[in-house]
Amino acid sequence: MAVNIGVFLRKNRYYLRVMLPNEHPLHAHYKSGKVVVSLKGNSFREAQLEANLKRAEILSNQFVIPEAKRQGFDASITDKCYLRDVFDRWIKSQTRSHDSINACKRSLALYEEFTLNPYIKDLTRAQGDGFRSWLQRPDRQTSSKTARDRLVWVQSLLNYATVELELLTKNPWQGINLKYSTTQRRRPWTEDELRTLFSSEVFTKGKALKDWRAGGEAAYWLPILGLYTGARISELTQLRCSDIKTDSDIPYIEITNDGINQKLKTAASNRKIPVHSLLIKLGFMEYVQRIQLGNHDSLWPKLPMRTNKAGGYFSNWFGEYRGKIGLIGYPDFHCFRHTVRTRLLEADIKEQLIDMIVGHEIQGSTGAKVYSHRTLATLRDAIEKLKFSSPEELLQLKP
Repeated sequence: MAVNIGVFLRKNRYYLRVMLPNEHPLHAHYKSGKVVVSLKGNSFREAQLEANLKRAEILSNQFVIPEAKRQGFDASITDKCYLRDVFDRWIKSQTRSHDSINACKRSLALYEEFTLNPYIKDLTRAQGDGFRSWLQRPDRQTSSKTARDRLVWVQSLLNYATVELELLTKNPWQGINLKYSTTQRRRPWTEDELRTLFSSEVFTKGKALKDWRAGGEAAYWLPILGLYTGARISELTQLRCSDIKTDSDIPYIEITNDGINQKLKTAASNRKIPVHSLLIKLGFMEYVQRIQLGNHDSLWPKLPMRTNKAGGYFSNWFGEYRGKIGLIGYPDFHCFRHTVRTRLLEADIKEQLIDMIVGHEIQGSTGAKVYSHRTLATLRDAIEKLKFSSPEELLQLKP
């Protein structure tokens, strides 16, 4: 295949640039005489294929002009455009998640605070360098990752103003990057930390929580499930009653994306996890039956679900609750996954089998991937190797 002229890569996304012939109708919307569109392809080959179709659409005048272009900025106010004007157009240009809009809005507010909000045509590269330094000031108490995210959101708006709206001939902050390091790597929970968590009132008193994000009884069961399955918080919060099944007298949890609004991170995330015997002793199967009898589809009928982030609200609550009982920062819910992997490795469980349990792609040779056909009994034997003194001593009261 011949290399497509006009296909280029910017910020990990492929774009197509098409120069319009004289007298082409699209000149009315693209004053520069060129059309730049983003491509969905993840590889250069995919981008080339899409570019061929897009170029044909553009040159034959069958191209659907983006909403932002159809509305357009009034030429009389182009020189007096603020970045917030671009933000307003960016929101309308396509469907954006609630989290993305809020994150971008917070970053925009910081940009306005630092730069004193000039017209975007007057924005300088030096201001971008200064903004990067300001975000990292020690007195701001912002992690390097958060600072980097703030800068990236502002650059995205400037890039949108340049490429999509053609308000700028060049993004003045292009190439101004901020490296970040993870200061705290996720690690397993210690026995002392588990004792602190599971001796708190949610688990010892079955206390009903008023915080709507906790989801009622979900606050009790989800951390225990996290510790005895290694499942992601999003996988657990989107469980349905029908996902708890039994085969050959072995109860198991099916992690799937078959249901409405169920999403999984990867194909390897589809899996079956046997229910640990401690969960059975605590009454988990009776809980499932009770929720089913209430004609509920969700296993957690009181748990609110955030759009495109199933465990978002619960994760926020769990973080605050940990802080209240003295577990500030790490370990977090995701650390249950590291705890499960570590304990199973210490119990001499094969790593390929652990990958099956936690939903990672099985690594190694074709021979190693025979583990994908292991029986539920084999998985159950592995799960039963999970032993934690604190939960087994303290989790005696049912909610």
